[in-house]
Amino acid sequence: MYRTTSHVSDNLSDEQIARIRAADTLFIGSGHAGSGPSGGYDASHSGGAPGFVEVADDGTLSIPDYAGNNFFNTIGNLLQAPEIGLVFVDFNTGGLLHVTGKACIDWHPKPGDDPAAQRVIHVTVDQVIDRPAALGLRWSQDINAVRSLRVARKVKESDSITSFHLVPSDGVPLAPFRAGQHLPVEVEMPGEAGVLQRAYSLSGPPGAGGYRISVKREPQGAVSRYLHDHVGVGVGDQIAARVPAGEFVVPDGNGPLVLVSTGVGNTPLLAMLHAILADTPGRLVWFVHGTRDGRDHAFAAEVGALVARYPNLARVTYYSAPGPDDQNGVDFDHRGRITAQALAALNAGEEAIFLLCGSAPVVGSLRSDLEASGVRADRIQFELIGAKA
Repeated sequence: MYRTTSHVSDNLSDEQIARIRAADTLFIGSGHAGSGPSGGYDASHSGGAPGFVEVADDGTLSIPDYAGNNFFNTIGNLLQAPEIGLVFVDFNTGGLLHVTGKACIDWHPKPGDDPAAQRVIHVTVDQVIDRPAALGLRWSQDINAVRSLRVARKVKESDSITSFHLVPSDGVPLAPFRAGQHLPVEVEMPGEAGVLQRAYSLSGPPGAGGYRISVKREPQGAVSRYLHDHVGVGVGDQIAARVPAGEFVVPDGNGPLVLVSTGVGNTPLLAMLHAILADTPGRLVWFVHGTRDGRDHAFAAEVGALVARYPNLARVTYYSAPGPDDQNGVDFDHRGRITAQALAALNAGEEAIFLLCGSAPVVGSLRSDLEASGVRADRIQFELIGAKA
């Protein structure tokens, strides 16, 4: 048992500011006392390059909200109740730095802010509690090391999505990952002063000996356009990456699962689908996907092969604007968009878990409508796909 003396103050010391500026992870707590399904309290984590949390001269903290984080639970809570709690962990020493204060959301980051941030949470500090060596947990820095991976194959999955099959350049086995996690990558691009960081979902099955990331080409996405146009073209092209991360993974148990995605949101769910069918082949699974048309429909053949092999797997596909060559009943099942009413009509049962992945508006709407239809909040899990890539 670790006993330490806590140091309490109402502002940050220079040493504490230095620790915050060196941190690559923080834990954030928020909540509000609503009586509906959305009421309660939430704890999340965020990460970035060391120094991603900025400390102004007046002690105000600025936390960027990246496309891969999308703290809409947290931000929604803060809009209702601005009280916020932050924890910075020093994994080298086991120290915990607790910060409480008031938050406000800057929806339009300024030119001097992190260019990758879509929003910024500004925190005015009320109290600081410093607990040296409070944890017995220690972290090896090697796990955060950047590693070069060779692009073994580049596969066009649809008009907008391309997969990159990555293998170790040095022959050392890759770190394992759980289906649903993402791969943090770092890209050096001509004309950019520093390294650009992104996170792309791993779309291939775990344990395959390599990684597969599937990247949607975003019209304004500097990194996605660079990967599509320049990486994987030449022999020996490489992508720098850290170890896989993320908590949006396959739920334990054998209960029914409804995997719901739109657009490129099917990438983590496809990895989950492979893992589920390999580990619990009898588990009831619905794979529900919505996209624009057949030209935008990635992995249709791959999912179709799994459906043909596993009778416990059902696929339901929605096209919002089918093309002239798209056949109803062959290429897709329904014209339009996925609705909570349609998901309820699957009759997956009260114990079914819904895993949603897509853009924030779509996921937010489906989540709210599912809860309104009687699905318990703890039976809904989700991941948001940001547009900036």
